[in-house]
Amino acid sequence: MLRPARNTPERLLLATISVILAGLTAGGLGLLGFGERADALDRARAETNHQARLQIILTKSIVADTAAADDVLRGQDQKPIAAREFGYAVEPTVTELVVAAQQTGDATQLAIASRWFTRYVRRVENARTLARAGEQADAASALREASSLLRANVLAPVSAAQEASRARLADDQGAATRATLIAVFGTLLALLVLAGVHWRLTLQTRRIVNVGLVTGLVLLLAVGVAGLITVNVSRHRVDDVQDGPQSVAEKVVEARVAAFDARGRESLSVISDDVLVADAEWRSAIAIARTALAEARPAGTTIVRDDLASTTRLLNTYATAHAELIALARAGQDAEVRVFSAAAGGASGAFEDFDATSGALLARQVQATDDGWAQAGQSLRLLGWLSLVIGLAAAGTSWSGLAPRIREYR
Repeated sequence: MLRPARNTPERLLLATISVILAGLTAGGLGLLGFGERADALDRARAETNHQARLQIILTKSIVADTAAADDVLRGQDQKPIAAREFGYAVEPTVTELVVAAQQTGDATQLAIASRWFTRYVRRVENARTLARAGEQADAASALREASSLLRANVLAPVSAAQEASRARLADDQGAATRATLIAVFGTLLALLVLAGVHWRLTLQTRRIVNVGLVTGLVLLLAVGVAGLITVNVSRHRVDDVQDGPQSVAEKVVEARVAAFDARGRESLSVISDDVLVADAEWRSAIAIARTALAEARPAGTTIVRDDLASTTRLLNTYATAHAELIALARAGQDAEVRVFSAAAGGASGAFEDFDATSGALLARQVQATDDGWAQAGQSLRLLGWLSLVIGLAAAGTSWSGLAPRIREYR
């Protein structure tokens, strides 16, 4: 059994060891904590980029489906630009699926989605071939099958990957919080140890100030305050990103997916001559798009809210064009329905305006989100190394303050 330290030299030696260990602990935990928070925020930034990639896949897939319907709608009078629009949507979808599949957690289901998307493209090409041959009924049937395949075997697994990505993002944010607590705990523990030793030394030696210990306390307090300020700024930036551009981007994606779904269903219904029957599904999709745009407004800045208002007006303009389409269908003017649906001055042109405006808005919000995550992680690693240096310095100054007292008792 160890004999407890009863005499002053032994107690001073124990105090010296304690303050040295406290300084080293503060420095080590500061380096670990701030470094881990930086790593966690880097992972969160990468996860957010992965989510943006999945959003591109969802929107471009629906864009492709809409472009295919518009192309088939024209039958034998297909336009080269319509075919190019389908290709412009397919190419980034294929690319993003390949890149997104490199994410370990989603690799399997995204690889499967990629294979199904290839099959979807082949079926669309078959539908377009039938339309060019004038077999409009068969083309419509083939396009419906392709669209159902897309939703069941591509969009569903991509949406599931989105949910898994959100869960990983939440884990990264939790890890960032825990890392901060580790760094704060190390500094707080060291401050308590040095303050306790200084108080005990003051009572024992009648000397009010021990320069070495006070210097260590000041150093630790300074790095602690700097750490709290830096982490607080980092946390506010994370909150600003999540409550601002990231939230807006998610809602704009939701609105675009729903709006393109509505436009695709409209085109397919025109091909199948069942515009009135499909109107209920169109209204449901448009309602989702309008709701998403409205929910995005509180998270936006004044400029973003203006952009959202413009986007909403263009969506309403398209809805007005759709109402004219419904009126023509009720009047039994089937030929006029087909012309108006595909015309630049009709439903097609109105929707293209919404597409361009909402797409530009989404791109700006995605960039702002990435910039915000990058700023949230700034200076954390530097602060970690600074904590280590300060911890070592505090240990050294504290030892220099106690060493003369030990020599006095020898």
